Amino acid sequence: MNELDLLVENYFTESFETSDLFRLVEEIMDAPDAGRKRNIELAMDAASAESFEYELKGKSKNIIVVKDDNRIEAMKKLTDTLEPLGFVYDPDAPGSSIGRIQIADRQFGSAYVYVKPKSRAGAATRGIDYENELAEKINQRYGEMGIKAKTAGAGHGSDLTIDAPGLPQPLTIEAKTNLSADFGQFRIQYSPQTDSWEPRRTKSYVKNERVFQPLFDTYLKDHMNQNYRLPDLSDPRLRKDANGKVAGLARNPKTGELKKQIQSSWFEGKTDYKVAFPFEQISSYYADKGDQYVQIGNKGLFALNDEAAALLGVPMFADSGIDSYLRFRLKPSQGANSGTSFTIAVKLKGRLEKSNINLQNDEDLDKLIQTIKR
Repeated sequence: MNELDLLVENYFTESFETSDLFRLVEEIMDAPDAGRKRNIELAMDAASAESFEYELKGKSKNIIVVKDDNRIEAMKKLTDTLEPLGFVYDPDAPGSSIGRIQIADRQFGSAYVYVKPKSRAGAATRGIDYENELAEKINQRYGEMGIKAKTAGAGHGSDLTIDAPGLPQPLTIEAKTNLSADFGQFRIQYSPQTDSWEPRRTKSYVKNERVFQPLFDTYLKDHMNQNYRLPDLSDPRLRKDANGKVAGLARNPKTGELKKQIQSSWFEGKTDYKVAFPFEQISSYYADKGDQYVQIGNKGLFALNDEAAALLGVPMFADSGIDSYLRFRLKPSQGANSGTSFTIAVKLKGRLEKSNINLQNDEDLDKLIQTIKR
């Protein structure tokens, strides 16, 4: 039913004159926003124009989740399109490490735009993608000035290195997409030969061994060796490597049952074990690894030592007042009966105040480059 039909249905009575109808129709036709799309439709149009896949969520279907593995670039394209239409990019909005685009509008409806990884592979490589995106931006903007940025990828060294003519030594940066979920995780295994738990030497672990090993040895190893016993080492649902070490649970129709049994025995009614450790150790561990700074998503750049803080005038990461803890759990790869690993994650929580420099922002990058060129 169109607006004219609604007018006739709601207002046409015996006392309703033809002149009243004409007046109401003229008011609608003269309204400046007559025929305007709702804001969620504008967001859908913006996503479609870039050929992005998306889905609508929320009870009111006013949340659009765009799927693209190059999240930062996708968010920038959508922001450029939607900001002239009244939308605002909020880098600190909840629900995403890179923020969201939003508009609060009672007349045409509020709308919220998120960008999530398109694939499981995209989610798994999000950290490396983030490093590559930062390096690519720096090289494109400042390459002709002799500024060079490179990444370590899955190898050793700092996530991001920036070098410039005249700079005594390159800037070395640990890059994290967000505060809570991206400070690293590693897998452990049980060794029947030594009757003890130990880290699995995966590529990710070896890259961050100087951070992970002391945390495991100091805060988890003794507790696990004393309290975490596997019920039956001959159980076919246990996944063993070539040396007979138990690396997790194998995929099996009854793996979920074994997982629940182990959780009940180990975690006293919970699904994980958590232990706190001093946050300052995170900063010192990364500094010992050779990093001068840490870049954390929309929170920006922080220094890991006094000299680095003085060079760029950014806050010390160790002084941010964040709490830190280790979380040990049985982590399934997909569903309840899928392959499951023994996983330890380094978790941070608390409110981190934004730095005055963020490598994601073009203006801040310009300031940084001008500083290191002096």
